[in-house]
Amino acid sequence: MPGFLLVLALANLHMIGLADPWAWTFLPNEFAVGEWWRLFTHPFVHISAYHLVLDGAAFLLLYTSLREPRRWKRLSLVAWSAAGALIVALIASPLIQDAGLCGLSGIAHGLTAVMALEMILGPNDPLVRRAGWACFALVVVKCAFEAITGNVVFDSWHLGSVGQPVAICHTGGVLGGLLGWLAMNPGASEARSPAVAR
Repeated sequence: MPGFLLVLALANLHMIGLADPWAWTFLPNEFAVGEWWRLFTHPFVHISAYHLVLDGAAFLLLYTSLREPRRWKRLSLVAWSAAGALIVALIASPLIQDAGLCGLSGIAHGLTAVMALEMILGPNDPLVRRAGWACFALVVVKCAFEAITGNVVFDSWHLGSVGQPVAICHTGGVLGGLLGWLAMNPGASEARSPAVAR
């Protein structure tokens, strides 16, 4: 947690006039000519204080809610979600070429899907499993709607600037998070089956 808070603070110094946000945002042309750090810094850059609080709070809450006790696995899930969000945005959104990509919302959607899986496959408690299925269904339906329409759900409800949202990155974050979780837990669904059958 302290590490993420420090990175978020450093990546958003532009809000107090001490840095240029474009230096850390993912911009495909700049990345292509060797500015490799953008691959790692872009999720932590935000457009406004509102954007930072919204994304940062959701991300930190989800990260600390994961049941996975091993830090390297939790960090790997963050990396998988970030990679999925970026790759899908690069493939499916022309907006990223001009506006770039920044923010933690793609990763947060990926961690939401992972948290839902942990609830479904974790404790032998029907109520927790149902809540997990509901959470999983909601994030999948939300991302499907955004992928089809190109619009972020509740976009008009925002109380401040979030820039130009790249809606498809949420779908990418979910796909990346799920792929990462499956890669690190290949026998999880089989291991859960006998308990479900009882």
